[in-house]
Amino acid sequence: MGYMDRLIENCQKAKNATLSRTFEMKSLSDLDCINKAIYVIEEIDGDSKNTFISFAEYKKKKLRACAKLNAPSNVMYVGSSTTGLSNRISQHIGNGAEKTYALHLRHWFKGEYRITIKIYDVENEVLQIIEDDLSDRLKPAFGKQGGNNK
Repeated sequence: MGYMDRLIENCQKAKNATLSRTFEMKSLSDLDCINKAIYVIEEIDGDSKNTFISFAEYKKKKLRACAKLNAPSNVMYVGSSTTGLSNRISQHIGNGAEKTYALHLRHWFKGEYRITIKIYDVENEVLQIIEDDLSDRLKPAFGKQGGNNK
C-alpha cells in the first residue's frame, strides 16, 4: 500500500474515531499514566490580542525556543504527545529545556489557562490527523498547524 492509500485510510479512521475520554487537567499528576493524547491550551478570561503581543515580544528576546505565531485567539495551542503527555505539558508550562519548542508559559504569561485532554484509542498517525483537524477548526494563536502540513 502506497503513501496516499495509507493517508486516505488513516483519514477515514480519523473521521470515524470516537473520543475515549476528555477531561480538564488540574495538575501534572493527572497525566501520569497517559502517554498518548491531544491537548488544548486555552486562555481563560483574558485578552487574546494582548496575550499574542506578549508572546511575540517574549519570542523576540530569543531566550527560549518558542512556538510559531499565528493570530490572536483564546485557544493558545493545540498539540499531541505519543511518548508521555506529562513531560510535554510540563514543557508548555515552562519547566522544559530552553531549546524545546513550547509556550513556556511561566516565563511570560500572567493570566489563567485551562488544559483539556482528549484521549483517542487510535494509531499515532491517525491521532496526528485528528489533531490537525482540531487545530484547523480551533485556529490556535500559537504553534504549527499540524504535523501533516508543515
